[in-house]
Amino acid sequence: MAAEGFLEVENLEAIITRIEQKSRKIESLLKQSKPVEALKTALEGSPLKTRDERCKSANWIVVHRAIMAIKDVDGMLASLDPEYYDILMK
Repeated sequence: MAAEGFLEVENLEAIITRIEQKSRKIESLLKQSKPVEALKTALEGSPLKTRDERCKSANWIVVHRAIMAIKDVDGMLASLDPEYYDILMK
């Protein structure tokens, strides 16, 4: 049981690290005026199966940042591939 807890903590730290890296990439894309690409990047690799609220919250902040930069949300939703749309709805 203790080994499982250690692995879970290790995995959570890896997830947080990936979200932080993704955040930096998204900021770069937003500075380049590529908000839809930023949103797709934000949605890729989202930790959908984790129950950890810290991971979910950190990921939502990244996704929210990308969404808020998009001026034509309806157009963005129409242009998303179904896989991204599914992730966004989760």
